[in-house]
Amino acid sequence: GDGSSSLSAAAAAAAAGIDGDDAVVVLRQIRVDIPRTSQGGLQIFNHPRMHRLMERVLYIWSVRHPASGYVQGINDLLVPFVVVFLSAEVKPSVEDLDLDTVADATLDNIEAAAYWCLTKMLSDIQNHYTSGQPGIQQMVMRLKEIIHRIDNQLFVHLEEQGLDFFTLSFRWMNCLMLREFPLPCVIRLWDAYIAEPVEGFSTFHVYFCAVFLIYWAPQLKQM
Repeated sequence: GDGSSSLSAAAAAAAAGIDGDDAVVVLRQIRVDIPRTSQGGLQIFNHPRMHRLMERVLYIWSVRHPASGYVQGINDLLVPFVVVFLSAEVKPSVEDLDLDTVADATLDNIEAAAYWCLTKMLSDIQNHYTSGQPGIQQMVMRLKEIIHRIDNQLFVHLEEQGLDFFTLSFRWMNCLMLREFPLPCVIRLWDAYIAEPVEGFSTFHVYFCAVFLIYWAPQLKQM
């Protein structure tokens, strides 16, 4: 029940030197956010077993990274990793999968792999989620500079329309395009980011966002 989970949350937090009351608040926020996760149209993300898997990954990551802690949007970032590792383990495809048929040991392995991949990715962009989100602020400024340089006419048009770049692109930076593209496209995109030697999820991502914006420039200039 909720009470026992809250107690275990407080115990885990105490072991890591985190205030128990704060830990319970974080756990509650995670539980609110998980059903709202960008699911890529996959029913497995509505299953209670998946909710528990995601809850453990997000909560443990939060406890182990108190500088940022859990921030809304990190729940979305877990989805591609879970899908990739689950796809490697099961048949039929994840689209047709009944999660009740998956062995506990298999889900445990997927949970561990997804946790460590999420941890590695977030270690490169943790300043996206610290106070004031300076990493995202810097990426938005970089995007603004690139558009100004590449398509000044679009830049001026957006400025004249009073369109703020932060408002325009915050979700692109915060959720790394998970809410803009179909999940298979996002997995392919992230694969390219991971293949970059450094800063795939920061520098390369900004240039992808610039290309995305430039692609729609003809229509945007008419608005």
